[in-house]
Amino acid sequence: MVAIDIDGTLVNDHKQIGEKTKAAIKQVRKQGVYVVLCTGRPLSGVKDYLEELALVGEDNYAITFNGAKAQVTGTGKAIFENLLSPEQVAHLDQVSHELQIRGQIVMPNSEVITTFKNISPYTVLDAFYTKMPLYYCEPEKLATHSAAAKYMWVDEPEVITAKLKDLDPEVIADKYTVLSAPWFFEIMHSKAHKGAAVLELGKYLGLTKDQIMVLGDENNDLTMFEAAGFGVAMGNANDQIKELASAVTADNDHDGVGVALEKYVLKN
Repeated sequence: MVAIDIDGTLVNDHKQIGEKTKAAIKQVRKQGVYVVLCTGRPLSGVKDYLEELALVGEDNYAITFNGAKAQVTGTGKAIFENLLSPEQVAHLDQVSHELQIRGQIVMPNSEVITTFKNISPYTVLDAFYTKMPLYYCEPEKLATHSAAAKYMWVDEPEVITAKLKDLDPEVIADKYTVLSAPWFFEIMHSKAHKGAAVLELGKYLGLTKDQIMVLGDENNDLTMFEAAGFGVAMGNANDQIKELASAVTADNDHDGVGVALEKYVLKN
């Protein structure tokens, strides 16, 4: 199985998949190797890429919401979910209001909910780019909603940096957190990360960690590199990723994924 991050990895800086990468992925899949897109986005936000790569079907899978969910790409059926309870979400939202930092809730049915009337422009952009409908909810009604894939602080980078210093560590002690972008601080179930997800999906498919290869570039990919048998860092990856990697490939603007697949999968 090959698990591939999307932004900064699969796609170039223009959000396009290079021809070498596209051809290599299709060839790898023809050889019977599972190719799994592993992303913070919902399934709806990666549908176009899956179709472009011919990875839509009942024997194809994607890891979504940063590892909170694994799904069959053809039907959307969940293989597993690791979600925040409604009570946890309501508490995180209450803390956000107390700290005066804007937040949003990402639901496993691919909806975004916010209880902030002064909605963050980053929330609007996130909903637009990931193709998720956006709703406002009164804070006191939040606990009546179902479990959530993740709770996110969505604000200016300097605001997030400052508020993290004010946050009581106990609030997030039993959760997985990652600063996935300077304006996104994500809070999830303790098992909702890419590393746990690739291992759980691999187990479902009858694979060991040594049969799993991962490609990535940023902090939310770190757990994948810690979990998998073989990790390939993009040329544009940060230093932490490169230190954990078994190999380094070309950057995302020069078909790094395609280069790695040709070298480490198709030639073996």
